[in-house]
Amino acid sequence: MMTQLAAVITGDIVGSQRVELQKYERFLKQLDELLTDLAAMYRLQFDIFRGDEFQLVLHQPEHALRVAAFIRLALLAEQMDVRQSIAIGTIDRLRNNVKSSTGDAFVRSGHQLDNMKSELLRFSSSQPELERHLSVTIMLFDAHLSSLTKTEALVLYYYLLHPNEPHKSLAVRLGKSRANTTKLLNAGAYNAVDAYLTYAEALIKQQVEAANE
Repeated sequence: MMTQLAAVITGDIVGSQRVELQKYERFLKQLDELLTDLAAMYRLQFDIFRGDEFQLVLHQPEHALRVAAFIRLALLAEQMDVRQSIAIGTIDRLRNNVKSSTGDAFVRSGHQLDNMKSELLRFSSSQPELERHLSVTIMLFDAHLSSLTKTEALVLYYYLLHPNEPHKSLAVRLGKSRANTTKLLNAGAYNAVDAYLTYAEALIKQQVEAANE
């Protein structure tokens, strides 16, 4: 019987060696808090290791791109950036220490991160349809996120975190005017970002459910 499919995201912080130590330690604390919050929201397990790397497992793999977007936007809002390699495949053994777990999803995610050059997001899967559709479209998504300013990334992060709130409520959370909040959301193409993540979730869920039958 085939092992259930899961998503693995392996990431490392860009330019971490150039960050002042006190600031970087504060940032790592924020990253740990962010991943802890995402773990509660999306039933994921994670490890942070070697100071600037992390790996997480999503048992509901359809949320993989949205989780990666949250991480990327949160870092961009802090004027940091991160490379993330997303893979969907089987897991042979999942240990409490995530980075020591084994399986196709871990192999794909780790090897892909090692081979990344200028790109900051990549996708791979053992499922041909997911590989065909998402490995290409994620390149465009990566380019869009890379174009965001610090403030656009922050506002987009809050929008994705509270998608059903009107712009007026988001503005209060951000301490900005409603008009400025809407302007920043439009600059970040928030509707297109949300549509893409919703599309990716539906596609992954469909393919994973078919594979797990």
